[in-house]
Amino acid sequence: MCELLGFCFNREVKPSFSLKGFRMRSEDNPHGWGLAFYPDESVQVYKEPCPSKESPLSQFLENYEPIGSRIIISHIRRISSGDKSHSNTHPFQREWDGRDYVFAHNGTLNIDNPGVGRYKPVGTTDSEIAFCHIMNRISEEGVKFRDDEDYLWLWSVLNDINGYGDFNCLLSDGKHLFSYHDMEGYKGLHQLHRKAPYGPVELLDDDYQIDLAHEKKPDQEGYIIASKPLTSEKWEAFLRGELRVYRDGKLIFRVSEESI
Repeated sequence: MCELLGFCFNREVKPSFSLKGFRMRSEDNPHGWGLAFYPDESVQVYKEPCPSKESPLSQFLENYEPIGSRIIISHIRRISSGDKSHSNTHPFQREWDGRDYVFAHNGTLNIDNPGVGRYKPVGTTDSEIAFCHIMNRISEEGVKFRDDEDYLWLWSVLNDINGYGDFNCLLSDGKHLFSYHDMEGYKGLHQLHRKAPYGPVELLDDDYQIDLAHEKKPDQEGYIIASKPLTSEKWEAFLRGELRVYRDGKLIFRVSEESI
C-alpha cells in the first residue's frame, strides 16, 4: 500500500524526525517517494520513482536545515495504477487563482477517463486523474475555501470520487491541509496533535528517540496526519468518510456521515 504523511503547524517546522520514521517504511512501498512543502506562497516538490530509503536525495532532505514549512505533504508509493516513473510519482502539483495546490492519494480507483476541463493528467495514474477532476471542479466553480460551506462542498466532491474505489488523500492550497479518509475505512488514517509540553518521543519502526523539548518552541503547535502512527505518541484514528481541515496549526473543520 502507499502511505501518506502531512503536517500543518502554526509555525514553520523541520520535519526530519517524522520523515525519518516515514522513510523506514519504503521497503513495503518501493516505487517512489515525494515531498512537497511551502517555503512561501509557492510550493516546492521533490520526488523520485525509487525507494526513499535508498535515495541519497531523500536522506539529504531529511536532514536539510533550510527546509521549513507550516504545511508539508509526503508520500511513499506502491504501484496499483500506472508504471514506475517520475510523472506517476506523488505528490502532484497544479496552480489555480494564484495558489499552488498539491495532492497525494492512497488507494485504487476504477477510473481511467481523464475527462474534460483545464486540468489533464501528465502521467497514467488514477490518482492524478482524481486530482485533475478536483482541480477542474474547484476552478469551474470558483471555490476559494473561505468558510464551512466551501469545506462541505469539497467533502461532497471527495465522497463522489470515493464511490469509484479506495480513497485516502491529502490536499493543500498552501493555506489549508485537507485530509480525507476512505468511506470503507481502507488502510486507515490517523491524526496526532503535537503541542507543549514536549518530551521524549520514540519512533515505532526504528530504535530511535528524540527529546522534542530541545527541538520545539513552547508556542509551536500543530497536527501530523499519517496512514499509520509513526511514533509512541497518542494518535487518533479518522472516522470513515471523514474530511478534516487544518489551518495555522488548528483543526478548524471536520465532517463525516456520522456527524450530519
